[in-house]
Amino acid sequence: MDIPQELKIAIENQLVGIKSNQIIENSQKISSRYRNNIGDGKIFVNKQEEALSYAISRMPSTYCAIYSALDHTLENYNEKINTCYDMGAGTGAATWAVNQFMHLEKCTCFEREQVMINMGKKLMKGVELLKQVDWKKFDILKDNFTEKADLVITSYMINELPEENKNEIIKKLWNATNKILLIIEPGTPAGFKNIVNAREMLLKEGANIIAPCSHQNECKIKEDDWCSFYVRVNRSGIQRLAKKGELGYEDEKFSYIAFSKKAIDNQKTRILRHPQIYQGYVKIKVCTNHGIEEKIYSKKDGEIYKKIKKLNAGDIIENNTKL
Repeated sequence: MDIPQELKIAIENQLVGIKSNQIIENSQKISSRYRNNIGDGKIFVNKQEEALSYAISRMPSTYCAIYSALDHTLENYNEKINTCYDMGAGTGAATWAVNQFMHLEKCTCFEREQVMINMGKKLMKGVELLKQVDWKKFDILKDNFTEKADLVITSYMINELPEENKNEIIKKLWNATNKILLIIEPGTPAGFKNIVNAREMLLKEGANIIAPCSHQNECKIKEDDWCSFYVRVNRSGIQRLAKKGELGYEDEKFSYIAFSKKAIDNQKTRILRHPQIYQGYVKIKVCTNHGIEEKIYSKKDGEIYKKIKKLNAGDIIENNTKL
């Protein structure tokens, strides 16, 4: 998957006068801070050149993960969305993604760090699709909302919060939601733990799951396992440079959950792991309205076998495909 051409050009326009070794150094600093300080609420990016390095190295992967999660969410939701809050917006990846799907009357990016706000504004400047976007300096741990939005998205933010504040923040986000709350986290055991916690908490608040779960019962995924998906991100030359990567792509793993204020028919079968294809048969792990199941299909199953082989983790198996 590629980021929008307008975003790619906007990032490249910020590179004038920036040395490549500076981009690499700043990208490594940011990566180290995230790895070593997750969950303590600290500021990870505090210089303008670091915000640019973040946009180069992380924004494409974040955008693609959000786009993928939103795509799956909207497969099962067709009510009109007019307003959006991008919480912990960073440089605005979620806002870029949302505006590929729908025309919004208003979108607000809430971000704590001023250098990220400055960079986000620069990247959006002059983009017709994003002219309705506002930016607001906002600390989710301290500040409160005065209004609500139809769609509230938070991506890779819950994992950065102190453990003792997570439930409070999830509740705050839910209270700011008119229609959909979409939470995206890293596709790691820790990220999935945040998703499960939000799931358990908001179901008690009367939330309805849109995706990826196919039921609203207790999640039966074992403690030594986790539910995550991935999207293949095409790397630009400058992104490969920033990450010192040789491959022209990277796989971004993420976990997510989308909640609705209204009842949703989410009893659809979703693939949880990329189909394992063997000689003459394929094995899949799926989430159904009965819970998590593993299924095996061989060439003898004909068209079902052919269809399953072409699907990916996160895809819904159509109702007319008999399993």
